Amino acid sequence: MVRMRSTGLGKTEIEAHITELRADQDLLVLEMQTTKPVRWRIRTGLQPEDRLSLLKHMLKLNFKLLRFLLNWNPNKGKHPEPKDF
Repeated sequence: MVRMRSTGLGKTEIEAHITELRADQDLLVLEMQTTKPVRWRIRTGLQPEDRLSLLKHMLKLNFKLLRFLLNWNPNKGKHPEPKDF
């Protein structure tokens, strides 16, 4: 499950599931279906000029991210909320 917040919705948290990731012409398109509190189809498109930035963030040696990816346990219980989430 993906958890999202938007400044336009205040402190409302939106839950979604990733439904598709695909290349479409010159965009990398990520599609999500929100499930709570509303049902929306959200699409984001990563443009070619953003690819380098994305790659830098993915390749950056980030121990917190690495620890998150290696300790995968979806049934661990409640997930704490970050301060600025």
